[in-house]
Amino acid sequence: MTDEFSLAGKNALVIGASNSLGRAAAVALAEAGANVGVTTSTRLQREEVAANSCANEVWALNRKGFAQAIDAADEADVRAAIERAVLEFGKLDVLVNAQDLPFAKPLTEITPAEWRRVLDVNLTGVYLACRAAGERMLSQEYGRVINIASVLGERGMANVGAYCAAQAGVLNMTRALALEWARRGVTVNAIGAGWTAGMGIIGGDEGRQALERYLPYKRLAKPEEIAGAVVYLASDAAAYLTGQVIWIEGGALSHV
Repeated sequence: MTDEFSLAGKNALVIGASNSLGRAAAVALAEAGANVGVTTSTRLQREEVAANSCANEVWALNRKGFAQAIDAADEADVRAAIERAVLEFGKLDVLVNAQDLPFAKPLTEITPAEWRRVLDVNLTGVYLACRAAGERMLSQEYGRVINIASVLGERGMANVGAYCAAQAGVLNMTRALALEWARRGVTVNAIGAGWTAGMGIIGGDEGRQALERYLPYKRLAKPEEIAGAVVYLASDAAAYLTGQVIWIEGGALSHV
């Protein structure tokens, strides 16, 4: 049974490995035996530094890998990352969409440009990556697509309308793609992540303290507590699982 969880010989790309969830996913995939390429969500220098650091962790595990700075909302950038993964590894088996652009503002104050940018990175970016990687995976009749979304795709929150809309779109696109690709050997699943250490928290320290009081565990999730599900969904053990959202949110959705 343990062999089914091994990713030895598999090749993965994590888009958005410059944030804590993407980084934890990339390292966990490498620890399970996969070669892992990583990218940023945007072209900000701090993200590029974080992605390079993540790649160093992959290389330390004696895995092949690379780091590439991209704008996840740019079609040419995304396609270039997919093509590089195929060039570096020979094929692409696993795609993890962890791109994330947090944003909070009352809806009436959001400009159309801000709205588009939030949806472009958080939703359109997932579409672009799924389309480019899906072409490869469908042709080889094997693939694992894992979309890391937010609990806010299921539960609304004041002043986060644009972000909530994007995350809800990721969840339903996951279900739709699972139906399209089920008979072609490609599974598509999502992880619904709760509030996690290292990710942006609305309201800073005060917001974090309020969340800790609200959550049944009375603490934020650790990125590594979500990464294990990524390895499972990428493995042969999850071959018959598709179109599902695995919620790892510390019981937040159990609140009335």
